[in-house]
Amino acid sequence: MRVLAAAAHPDDLEQLCAGTLARYVSEGHEVTACHVSRGDRGSFEHTMEQIASIRHDEAQDAARIIGATHVSMGLSDGEVSSADPRQKDAAIDVIRRARPDVLIIHHPSDYMPDHVEAGRLFEDASFVATLPLYETTEPVHGVVPAVYYMDTLAGIGFCPTEYVDISDVIDTKLASLSAHTSQVKWLREHDHVDVIEQTRTVSAFRGIQAGVAYAEGFIPSLRWLRTRTHRLLP
Repeated sequence: MRVLAAAAHPDDLEQLCAGTLARYVSEGHEVTACHVSRGDRGSFEHTMEQIASIRHDEAQDAARIIGATHVSMGLSDGEVSSADPRQKDAAIDVIRRARPDVLIIHHPSDYMPDHVEAGRLFEDASFVATLPLYETTEPVHGVVPAVYYMDTLAGIGFCPTEYVDISDVIDTKLASLSAHTSQVKWLREHDHVDVIEQTRTVSAFRGIQAGVAYAEGFIPSLRWLRTRTHRLLP
């Protein structure tokens, strides 16, 4: 099975679903981790180009830790828009290259515009990617993928209906997040958050809900063509 996880910024996937991605990989599935933006506006000490380069390298390291293929769409922070035709075509090409059976994206009520727009962008593009006469640089994808919304930041306003036990891979999840050294520092300085400890705490809380040590929570899209009769999460 092929899995595409698409998030707004480098480090979002690592906070919200890296344990699940690591489990997919351990079970022999092919995982692509896509970041829509470059993370190029979150620094007190670097230029946009400098921090974008740093975060690109960190994202590649993080993907290697969980065994995923890393992809970046190369947009800038604050400029993600599901209404932009060029961004839609770029997302379609990511989907057509990854050819996912499962698509993991941000929940529509997440906390900031890039997250919301990135989720909408990929959910919309994942249907258009299956239209044979919608031409981009990549060949048409033959599957309308099942969609799972990953947790929101800090779990606010999100009530999972499915859980993945990540107890055996919690160290892998946190190691992949720790690879984002610049972002860990930025969140401490800008938001006064220890993102490693926050992510461990949210994973433990979801674990309490699911009856395990650590878990990640998801909500499946129940739109037509997205539902399946069998479990697709690990």
